[in-house]
Amino acid sequence: MVSLISVIGTVAAIMTTSAMMPQAWKIFKTNEVSQLSMRTFTLATVGTFLWLIYGLLIFDTIIIWANAIGVFVNGYIWVRKIQWLWGKSTQQKSTPSIKF
Repeated sequence: MVSLISVIGTVAAIMTTSAMMPQAWKIFKTNEVSQLSMRTFTLATVGTFLWLIYGLLIFDTIIIWANAIGVFVNGYIWVRKIQWLWGKSTQQKSTPSIKF
């Protein structure tokens, strides 16, 4: 029998994992990242990665899968923001400045 705790954890994992997917899809379609906060996506990516490590350490499948997907989605957004910052700074013929 599935416990209430497992149901709550699974629903929470699905919701938090899918929360950034609309943003990633919008970036994929429009290539627009100028208004995104580098600090926010750095924290989200690192935090999700740490949750993934935690899930691996305690052998929790739900935490592992949810955060593996989350690392991919947040990492995609983070990389696109880095690419945009790099392109923006090279267009200005200066050293890239990445502010957190």
